[in-house]
Amino acid sequence: MARDRKPPAHGNDANWERARRMFQSGAPEFVEAVRQLPNAAALATFAETWWTDPRIEAKRLLFTYLELPFNAPRHEVLVKRLFKFADTTGDDAVMSRFLTGFDRTIRRRRVTKVRYNHRRRENEQYEAVVTPSDTVLARDDRSYSGPWFTADRERFTAGKFLFNVATRNYLRRRAWRYFRRLGRQHPERYISAVCTALKLYTDADAPDGLALLDNWGLVHVLFHHSPVLDAKPTGWRVADGGSLSRLQPEPMFRKLWLRSAEPIFDLLVRARCRPVAMWAVQMLRKHFPERLTQLTLDELLEWLVSPSSVLNELALEVLEQRGGLERVTIEQWLRITEEARAHLLDRICELVARSVKPEQVTFADAVALAMQRPVPLARLGLRFLQGKKVNTAEEITAVFGLRNAECEPLRVDLVKWACEVLSSRTEFDPVWVLEFLDSRFEEVREVGWEWFQVEPRARDAVLVWQRLLESPYDNIRFRLVGMLEERINSRDGLAQLPPDRVRFLWAAVLLNVQRGSRAKPFVVRQVIDRLSANPDEAGDLLPMIAVSLRSVRGPEFRAGLAGVARFVAKNPTRRPLVEAVFPELQWS
Repeated sequence: MARDRKPPAHGNDANWERARRMFQSGAPEFVEAVRQLPNAAALATFAETWWTDPRIEAKRLLFTYLELPFNAPRHEVLVKRLFKFADTTGDDAVMSRFLTGFDRTIRRRRVTKVRYNHRRRENEQYEAVVTPSDTVLARDDRSYSGPWFTADRERFTAGKFLFNVATRNYLRRRAWRYFRRLGRQHPERYISAVCTALKLYTDADAPDGLALLDNWGLVHVLFHHSPVLDAKPTGWRVADGGSLSRLQPEPMFRKLWLRSAEPIFDLLVRARCRPVAMWAVQMLRKHFPERLTQLTLDELLEWLVSPSSVLNELALEVLEQRGGLERVTIEQWLRITEEARAHLLDRICELVARSVKPEQVTFADAVALAMQRPVPLARLGLRFLQGKKVNTAEEITAVFGLRNAECEPLRVDLVKWACEVLSSRTEFDPVWVLEFLDSRFEEVREVGWEWFQVEPRARDAVLVWQRLLESPYDNIRFRLVGMLEERINSRDGLAQLPPDRVRFLWAAVLLNVQRGSRAKPFVVRQVIDRLSANPDEAGDLLPMIAVSLRSVRGPEFRAGLAGVARFVAKNPTRRPLVEAVFPELQWS
């Protein structure tokens, strides 16, 4: 183990001592601690200590440090010395991190510029790609002292890097030069070394085409010989007449890549950057198509829920062309549909529908699918429910749950199926209709109302009527009054109905004064018509008329009074009862 050289004296000696103890113990917190130390002189001495430490913990901490952005203030000397050590000793793993890290330090921008057109004698705008020069961290030690910097360090260093732009361009070219030399002098190490680097790139390193080209080393590895691109000292450019849409794999050292499919396949599975994974897919299809035919069913199913969108799409493509999906259990499919990306569900559900028979799916699993929010899953659940019947109390309860189905476009279809399957049961309970008529969703209440009208076992149940009158929805109560009106005009007439049911309905509607129900004027007329046809019910009906007349205005009020007057004229013996109920009326 190399002798740990003590850093020079500095104002942050206490912090250095703390970081040194972390380094000796191999604590992961050391990396963040050393990044917060802007002591260039101390870091220069520490670089050799760190590099020559043979412990695996020291190398692990070095990897972590190099995989973070090169934006720790005053760390220029530490980064340069570590880079020189790795380049000189031929450490492929460390150089892979430098290749990736230096690529990330250059990000060009598209800007709009103005130039003077001498022929037209006017200014004109044009788009240009530039490398911002305001991305360099200040090198003044005083800029990184004080509690204000520690508290707001991320904002101070965001978008800024060590070294000026010219030096960063040089360092990333120098990092790629190492791998180019490696491919020529040690070809047996080249593929392994660049694959280590390629696995370090992420989607954040290539969010668009311009950012992809800013990865100098990455583009050399994957597209060095592409006629679509031109390499300039300041970065890659699209060649005249070229387009990134026509970019195809043209790697440096093609013959080395064509020796085996396994490194490329490993890149496909482990790459965290979509362009790298897409490159691997294209290479396999073009040069090693037989490797893709060796994929097992279990591998493809796992790829369906992989974080890599490239693996998702490739797995779906292969599964859609391959048979044998009957061996996949419904439990496996359910797990996949729960974990897969939302935009893949349509295609996955098509695979499930093609390979799974409805009788293989339990009632509970079918309902669970139907209750999902994504339309493809709910549609698949409804497909599996078709033809099933409810046999247990638990299944009936599950059917009621469909009134709260999260998939709005299919909610009505699911509730209609529920009504049909419940009506088919011989042990029918009329109260079941209330589960849908009391739903918080209006469309579910509409389906429930249609079911209530066509299902005689529910329509003529007194208990159902009584509970419906407790509904908080005015339109339900208004429709109940409308049904009574229809029965009044029917051949049998409302008089055939038990008086208690009629009085209960009218009282519940009329007493809902505070909610301003539109049913009140309509029911006033019904009550008076009932009173005229059944004078013996005056004791029960007149109080309701009194309440209703105090809650309506205009023609309904006058019509109500006229109805009461006609009743007294036709039944003079009932006048004392009317006077008791309406003491404010003056009789001539």
